[in-house]
Amino acid sequence: MSVVRAGAWRWPVQAGVREDAFFERLELFTRLAADEGVEWLVYPELFVLELLGGTRGWTEATVPHFLSRFAPRLESALSGLAKRYSMTIVGGSHYRLEGDDVVHMGVVAEADGSLVFQPKNNGTVYERDVWKLPARHGLARFRDPRLGLTVCYDSEFPEAVRKLAEAGVECLCIPAYTETVQGFQRVRWCCLSRAVENQIFVIHASLGGSLEMEPLVDTQGTAAIIAPSVRPFPDEAVLSESMDLAVADLDFDALHEARETGSVRNWHDRNNSAWRWL
Repeated sequence: MSVVRAGAWRWPVQAGVREDAFFERLELFTRLAADEGVEWLVYPELFVLELLGGTRGWTEATVPHFLSRFAPRLESALSGLAKRYSMTIVGGSHYRLEGDDVVHMGVVAEADGSLVFQPKNNGTVYERDVWKLPARHGLARFRDPRLGLTVCYDSEFPEAVRKLAEAGVECLCIPAYTETVQGFQRVRWCCLSRAVENQIFVIHASLGGSLEMEPLVDTQGTAAIIAPSVRPFPDEAVLSESMDLAVADLDFDALHEARETGSVRNWHDRNNSAWRWL
């Protein structure tokens, strides 16, 4: 397919939502995207934090371990929804138990219901110091080689995305959870930078809403679908942006044309040997 319809949700966290209601919302939001013809759908980082508002038995430090109990149901739900709607769903990220460790994991549900996992490789200071999450390393490949995933903070490291792009990724998905305007700007600016450097599309899905308590006091951000800043794409390099569901058609023929004939050709002009000490 030279054109793929993509969607990104800004998940609006609500306080007091219990488990069944959370999964009903997940089904509703996926159906709404399917009604718009979305083929690739991206949810935000840690949208499962909403489950804290309707449950007890956790403390700020035990949030990852507590939420890991919902991983099997979430993974099953994403798998079933992807298969039902013949859609590839980037299910944001969540916590899952692996051996004795709780791991922060991104997940992609393929259209046939199979799951592929992408760990968050770089934890923030909070994730390391408060949640004490173990480090994981590596990049996952998905059924469609044009699709790649880096979870929030990982997008701020150009070498990660360059490695994906050189493996054939032409659309990078970035599920994010940012509490401050500066945090949102860091991720958004990196979305724009990765799109320019590699001449790829980027799908940025931010978490919204609040539980009015730690670890979800506030959120900042939108859902957006971003293109390289070169013709034939818009001057602002944003194909769609929304406070709920952003939808846009990704024209890969146009992307290839931009790489080959654009006024700048960042992808072809990359040259590591140029950057040496004089």
